Amino acid sequence: MSTQGIRDFRPEVHYTAEKGWINDPNGLTYVDGTYHLFAQYYPEPRKGPKHWSHAVSQDLLHWQHLPVALAPDELGAMFSGSAVVDGENASGFGAGGKAPMVLMYTAHGEHEQQCIAYSTDYVHFTKYAGNPVIPNTEIRNFRDPKVFPNPIRGGWSMALAAHDRVHFYASQDLRHWEKTGEFGPEGNFMEGVWECPDLFPLTVGGTEKWVLLVSMTRRTEEGPRTQYFTGSFDGDTFRCDTPYEPTKLLDQGYDDYAGVTFSHTPSRIFMGWATYPRYAEDTPTGEYCCTMTLPRRLSLADTPKGGLRLAAMPAVWAYESAPQEGLALSRELFCVKARGEGPAALRLENGRGQHLDFGVNEAGEVFLDRSQAGAVDFNPDFGAPRFSQLAASRFYEGAWELELHFDRSICELYADGGTLVFTQAVYPDEPYTQAMVAQGQARVEVYAAP
Repeated sequence: MSTQGIRDFRPEVHYTAEKGWINDPNGLTYVDGTYHLFAQYYPEPRKGPKHWSHAVSQDLLHWQHLPVALAPDELGAMFSGSAVVDGENASGFGAGGKAPMVLMYTAHGEHEQQCIAYSTDYVHFTKYAGNPVIPNTEIRNFRDPKVFPNPIRGGWSMALAAHDRVHFYASQDLRHWEKTGEFGPEGNFMEGVWECPDLFPLTVGGTEKWVLLVSMTRRTEEGPRTQYFTGSFDGDTFRCDTPYEPTKLLDQGYDDYAGVTFSHTPSRIFMGWATYPRYAEDTPTGEYCCTMTLPRRLSLADTPKGGLRLAAMPAVWAYESAPQEGLALSRELFCVKARGEGPAALRLENGRGQHLDFGVNEAGEVFLDRSQAGAVDFNPDFGAPRFSQLAASRFYEGAWELELHFDRSICELYADGGTLVFTQAVYPDEPYTQAMVAQGQARVEVYAAP
């Protein structure tokens, strides 16, 4: 008999709401040594009218819950958006010499319209009396504004999802916005409505490239995924300058959607919603529902087999600095590192014989298999092979390196320096107690939480 619904599945260092539902991360920003995380939120562990929850952290691992930042109003529910710190007080919302934090969000009512709110204590937010700052009565799906500094025009730019494309806007004061360009739908080989865009620069080989993230709501068998494009930004709009096909996925796993990056950090740090939309409401987690990925540091890699690829690795280390002796697992927060040169299967196993498998198969693909990892019967999609038995071709040949981070009910597998990432939720009926090499040969290290 399964113990789902009884066992505590709440992760230790992956963010969850204290109580209730969360989905898209919003307003990720960094100021005065503090990381701010806002998220789509409802006080019950099921979907409902969206608020913005708010939490802060000094290390991206341990979070303090703050009061709800935004609640529904006459314009609608509080859908996704972003946050920036207006250091020059161009908006005029500052007070007492304190730069304002400005939230830009979608009010989801009869129409989706863009609004702003502000704060100088970074805890209590006031909605702007002139909302909406970008009105809309024509486009059905018009949401998820991501604001960023414009290095060419000066001031601010914003990427906004507009049904099957991204619109770009510019502003000098965060109140008044003008449209400057569009990208899409060309290059989109994943049917669906575009959501949660993010545009930012990264450098590879001394050359600056701009990366555009787009999450896709899809009604196909595979459902929602997140893709990315690389190219240039001229201050007005983004242009893709690399081949569109094959589609470039941010994550090969299914439990990573609607992710965006932090504003004002020295390096580019990403966080995603680590629950698949199709089974999110059914997960056996009790008073809370859904979690976020680990924060990940993004980079670009020019790979020999895959060309230019977005790479992601954990931005923080939650474990002892040296590997432990042996492969026994005494905690439910740990990291397994494995290295090899041929096919190999690694396994995490518990006393009930449930096991989570990962490694490199005979075809040279990285794989992650949760089909025998624990409870699967709470939702038909969760246990379906297409969502549970994943594999993807590597972008390198020869020796491989894998790094699996496990936190009670969420695992993140990083391969070959993060050029392949798999994020999957798992719900073992008992804790995993042993890591092992199930097939082939590999050098394995386990890093335990302190």
